[in-house]
Amino acid sequence: MSPAASPRYVVRFTDWTVYEAVVLANNEREALAKAIALYNADGLLHFTTNHCGEDGWHAEYLDTEVQS
Repeated sequence: MSPAASPRYVVRFTDWTVYEAVVLANNEREALAKAIALYNADGLLHFTTNHCGEDGWHAEYLDTEVQS
């Protein structure tokens, strides 16, 4: 599968602030792994942020759309 045909996943991390990134992946598990790798490599450089006030830290799959 070419990267252009890969689904786009929106991944959100929450730790008092919401951090979101869009990654190309073949499935939800791969999307989470790529988002975690982005965070570990570049911090929040590739993430958009919004303050939410939620306690804790978790990652979740939010959305997918096929990129043409």
